[in-house]
Order: sequence, then structure tokens, then C-alpha cells
Amino acid sequence: MDGANLVMTGLANGDTGWLASRAERRYGRWEARVRSFATGPASGNRAYHPLLIVWPTSNRWPQDGEYDFLENGRPGAPCAESFTHYPHNARVAVQQQFARETNCGAPLSQWHTIALEWTPSVVRGFVDGREWFRFSGGANGVRRNIQGMPRGHLTIQLDNFFGSRMQPARYEVDWVRIYDLN
Repeated sequence: MDGANLVMTGLANGDTGWLASRAERRYGRWEARVRSFATGPASGNRAYHPLLIVWPTSNRWPQDGEYDFLENGRPGAPCAESFTHYPHNARVAVQQQFARETNCGAPLSQWHTIALEWTPSVVRGFVDGREWFRFSGGANGVRRNIQGMPRGHLTIQLDNFFGSRMQPARYEVDWVRIYDLN
């Protein structure tokens, strides 16, 4: 904390952090006001990934799905990105939908409210109150409907996909809200 915000730092040596909520549910709305930015020189493509995720409470991935309603390849990216994972058999390739904000507002280095709404019929993402993705259904022989996660909880992460020699970064969270939609 910096006195007002939750602050996650990613160091050049690869040290970083994450936070998981204990508030788990089936269906709901998760909102967070966040921003992220690099704090040091670039290190090739070795950038931290700022994430907001509804992770399956069972910890069974990919069998119970995963809703990455913000997953960017670098802090402060110009547009929001998302990977919404179908619940599916672990023996098959990853089953997911990718979304990239098409009408980007300000870069993610500025404050934005990012939200996910999950109902029995749809998974929808929002940036500053504007819907930017919507997925539903999609079940087939190897996966369930995309909205079929049994239960989930929020995680906030500054992920390190590369190990060491990272570009230092900062991920700030002003506030988080979780709503039941039942």
C-alpha cells in the first residue's frame, strides 16, 4: 500500500506478487479501478503482465475454466486485452476466446475501471462502463459452455512469464467491488 492504493511491484530480478480474494461465488460482477506502467528500462520483450482474473475456486484448470478479464502483455498497454477460457478437458489444446479492445480510450497507464459480468447465459467485459467483449455458449465435444465455471474468485496479478531480467513495473489498484447478480 502507498497510503491510498494497493501497489504491486515487479522487480528486474523477476520478483513480483499476486493477491487472491476469499469472496468466491458462482455468477457476479467484479470491478477494479487499476493502472500499470513500467518503472525501468525495457528488457527486450520481458515485460510483466498485469492481470485481473476470476479463477476457479476448485483450482482445477483448465477443467473449470478461467476468466482473464484483463490480461495485457505489458504494463500501460494502449488497449485492454482478455483471454476467456472455456471449462474443458485437460487432455486437449487450450480452449479460449481472445478479445482486444477496438476503440481504445486512454492507455492502461491511466486509471480505468475494468469489469467482468458473469451470468448463467453470458460472460461480458467492460472498460470504463463500456462493454468490449461478450461470450456465451460454445460447448462441443471437448468443452462446456464458456460461462460454465462452477465457482470462482478474483485474483490480481503482476505475472512474470519469463523468469529474470524483467522490465521493472508497477500495478496499482485504487479499489475493488464484487457484486452478486442472483
